Amino acid sequence: MWIENVPASSIASRMHHDAGPNSMLIQILDPGVGFPTPKHDFLEVHQFSFLDIETSDVELGHFPEECAIQKHQAEEIAMLLRRAMASRMNVVVHCHAGLCRSGAVAEVGVMMGFQDAERHRIPNVRVKNMLLEALDMNFNPNESPLLTGLDKYNF
Repeated sequence: MWIENVPASSIASRMHHDAGPNSMLIQILDPGVGFPTPKHDFLEVHQFSFLDIETSDVELGHFPEECAIQKHQAEEIAMLLRRAMASRMNVVVHCHAGLCRSGAVAEVGVMMGFQDAERHRIPNVRVKNMLLEALDMNFNPNESPLLTGLDKYNF
């Protein structure tokens, strides 16, 4: 089983790996934005709404706390990843650009043991750390969003 992060535009056009019948789609978009209708028939589809903002954006007052991922959302996504792992499901996760929010979910999935679909990602540190915390895995609350995962990619 594998996990792949993709942009929202890839869902309606099926521009992702063939997830097969035993598959899960996790959709993450900004509040108020409509979710694309998947062209692939996923066994499960789950939708979440929160902005791609870091903890520092909240602390500096740029965005209110309720716009960022919430603890209950991280716990639900973590539970979905655990269930997908136990059920040997392939997982496709998207956000708007397919890099930050979905990149964080995919990176945590790879840390859990999903095969990496090796898509480019720049994980949102807040999302990543909240998921790791929900999964009782190690995380670094001081990790810089500007350094996250960049050592994996050749720029």
